[in-house]
Amino acid sequence: MTRRGTLAYYLAAWVIGCFIFSVLLWIGAARSGAPAGASTLLATYFLALIFGAVDMLFFAFLLRRVMRWWGTHNISRWVVTGAGLAFLLMQLLTFAYERIPTAGALSQGAWAVLVALIVGVDLVRDSGSWEVPVHGAITAVVLCLVDRAFNQPADAAEAKQPAA
Repeated sequence: MTRRGTLAYYLAAWVIGCFIFSVLLWIGAARSGAPAGASTLLATYFLALIFGAVDMLFFAFLLRRVMRWWGTHNISRWVVTGAGLAFLLMQLLTFAYERIPTAGALSQGAWAVLVALIVGVDLVRDSGSWEVPVHGAITAVVLCLVDRAFNQPADAAEAKQPAA
């Protein structure tokens, strides 16, 4: 799992991606006049780590698949793709969130799991959607650099090792 940097890639997506999103939400809250102290940022980050984990991992998975299909580590392509993919995923999750059945239609456990997976969408919808493409682009840069570090061509890796 770590030979190709999979663990590092998805851990970076979760930890750094949630932090970037928390900072963007924090900036948006500060611009709207809400209290924006360090404790607000840390509380937002804590909640983002919990409720954004599945969304971030899904975003990272799709981004990696698309970029492997293109076969590139060009940062500008990763930025544009990350911004677009984040926006599309946000639209998809918003669509799903608006169609959540009432609590009585599902078992309590199924309803709780469903709400936990997409509860962050409600927060993002209320704050505005300018953060989503910016978040996707910044996170894509970090993920590009992580993926590039672990997935160098075999010839380049062998050339860096000194001959014994």
